[in-house]
Amino acid sequence: MADLKKPQLITAKTAFLATAGVGLLCIVMRQRARILARLRNYRNPLGEKQIRVIETPDECQRVLDTLKRHCHEYKVLGFDCEWVTVGGKRRPVALLQLSSQKGLCALFRLCTLQQIPKGLRDLLEDDNVIKVGVGPQDDAHKLAFDYGVGVASTLDLRYLAALVNQKPGGLAKMAKSLLDVHLDKNWRLSCSDWEAKVLNEKQLQYAANDALVAVKIFEKLAKKLDAKPFWNLSSINFTKIQERLQPFYDIRFKEGSLNNIMATERRKSITTTGRKAKQKQMQTRSISTRSRALYDNCNLQAPDGELLCTIDAKKAQWYVDQGLGVVVAKTPLTVRLNFEPSGRAVGDVGRYYQTPKENRCVVCGRLDPLSRKNVVPREYRKHFPVVMKSHTSHDVLLLCPDCHQLSNIYDLRMRMKLAEQCDAPFTKEESAVKYYELPELKKVKSASRALLQSQNEIPAERRNILIKILLDHYKMEELTDELIKEAANIDTTRSNENYCQHGEKVVSMYETAFGGLCELEKQWRQHFLTTMKPKYLPDLWNVNHNANRLEIRAQEGRVEKEDLIVAGLSIVADVESVAKC
Repeated sequence: MADLKKPQLITAKTAFLATAGVGLLCIVMRQRARILARLRNYRNPLGEKQIRVIETPDECQRVLDTLKRHCHEYKVLGFDCEWVTVGGKRRPVALLQLSSQKGLCALFRLCTLQQIPKGLRDLLEDDNVIKVGVGPQDDAHKLAFDYGVGVASTLDLRYLAALVNQKPGGLAKMAKSLLDVHLDKNWRLSCSDWEAKVLNEKQLQYAANDALVAVKIFEKLAKKLDAKPFWNLSSINFTKIQERLQPFYDIRFKEGSLNNIMATERRKSITTTGRKAKQKQMQTRSISTRSRALYDNCNLQAPDGELLCTIDAKKAQWYVDQGLGVVVAKTPLTVRLNFEPSGRAVGDVGRYYQTPKENRCVVCGRLDPLSRKNVVPREYRKHFPVVMKSHTSHDVLLLCPDCHQLSNIYDLRMRMKLAEQCDAPFTKEESAVKYYELPELKKVKSASRALLQSQNEIPAERRNILIKILLDHYKMEELTDELIKEAANIDTTRSNENYCQHGEKVVSMYETAFGGLCELEKQWRQHFLTTMKPKYLPDLWNVNHNANRLEIRAQEGRVEKEDLIVAGLSIVADVESVAKC
């Protein structure tokens, strides 16, 4: 009986193995392209590199079409920049490198293009495409300063390395340890002439490798972050990866900062002794934070006791010191005016000012540290009429340094949109400079000052050269002391006839052509809501707040017709009809 069962068992095992083999073969056939790609990448991650140098807008558009198609499949780009330093001063970014996961290395020669084309700008500002590198925020800052573009969703690879228990290091070190790739980081290459008419082969390889290695390192580390069994050849869950990496977007990597963020994520606030652990807050050096609370939520009352608004303690004490009010309660501090105010709280506008405000980041809810954020930037607000510049607390919100930094990056997009709409550049272009210095006059002034201060100490040959500079400029044959003194005080600057201050031009255009200043305010507020998605805004915060406030003031006869016209309010006609009655 046992002998009969043995052949049956062998037959069953054979059938099982055959079935498993066929299934495995089917899997291999379905996934053969992915398997081959993995094998090629394992052998040489840079083996499929395709370098494209872009110097014209047409070339730019063709390459962008391919890059965007690649990003649709894998939303990550290797990101890097190169520039030239002359005399210790950095010149504008000359080369922008973007590399897709499929090996396309696009080298955009910005020094030749002279600007960032709209398609490239849109790709850089796309939140959904992660731009990876080591220290990419610094490169993004340079692009923002030089070309006015806000690069969104930059990620320092060192954060990702630390998340999967890999040692965070420089790009070359991580390339060697993770990909077994050697990057040539010779200073002669990194400091070479990136503005040269034609880039040589070594420069092209250096620039392309930096961007491509970055995206390959991301790919390697992301697989560790979304680990799967070796037989599971499915793609990583990109949505899950993005959720894990979201807190690290657009944040500079600093020693110690990663542990703080990870500790917050895990909510490990209790030590082994049962007491709360003191966590060192991550600081952002570029954002100054407040040393005291912004909102004291003291009450200001009308003479009959009606609540007008909440104010800070310093302002409340000022009313008392000036003899304009008296303290009627200490908790909370409440001051009652002894004169009738010009207006009282009306509608939602009035209730907004009456409502106590929380001292917390309106985006993420963080309590400390905090800094003030002007939702409508001062560069525009300072050109508003007085009636719209006053009472602007509605547009001053509290943000933590990280949210503030991210918001500033998003604001660059809005500025670029306004710059294009109003023909009001704000970058370091000729039209953005109010005064420019004439080199010839500067040379004359320098020569005259040298003769005045140390004429006897200057060698005769050099003194003759300086004298000739002055004589040639003034077209005279003999130099006098009076002429030297006049030249020493010469004005070397001239007004730029093409000067255009961005904020002033935008405000002027909205006053006359784009629906009024309330529309400009509304756009900035909506931009803040859309980009930052704040969860802790004060109650009754409204994108139409100032328009509603001005309408109430107009109905009470406390605003001029001209100001309503500038604001772009339709209530002007109603005010005129009331005035005639």
